[in-house]
Amino acid sequence: AGVRRVFPGVRAYLEDLRSPFNVGSIFRSADAFGAAELVLSGFTADPGHPRAERSAMGATAVVPWRRGGLEALDASGEAFALELRGESIDTFEFPERGIVVVGSEELGVSPEAMAKCSRTVSIPMLGAKGSLNAGVAFGVLMDAWRRSLESRGIEPVRP
Repeated sequence: AGVRRVFPGVRAYLEDLRSPFNVGSIFRSADAFGAAELVLSGFTADPGHPRAERSAMGATAVVPWRRGGLEALDASGEAFALELRGESIDTFEFPERGIVVVGSEELGVSPEAMAKCSRTVSIPMLGAKGSLNAGVAFGVLMDAWRRSLESRGIEPVRP
């Protein structure tokens, strides 16, 4: 393990993710791809839950996080949603400073959160199911966001 580096403007809002496994997986990807902070809605599973801890592999201790409502979307740069039927992740222009909303496993991003988002980004699906597990989708998104920033000469820094 080395020193953590982050993109200071990269954040995610976890809206009502009930699965501790998904929450832990998202923490691990947030650490791996340089997210500066995670904001968790009140109904999102506790990062301290044993299943979250297990899938996070220690990332819950190194990725800054806090509980917050939708007002967090107003103060974090551009808010955008990871959801179906949006712009392809392949052509999406990721912001240098922004917050991605990851919605609940069953319902997706709420209408209230969507109203605060300027855009929607989607991962092209070739399979019959047409969607991914929330934790996996977040990892795919974060890798694309990292590559987008680095291609523009924006480098991660030590927090």
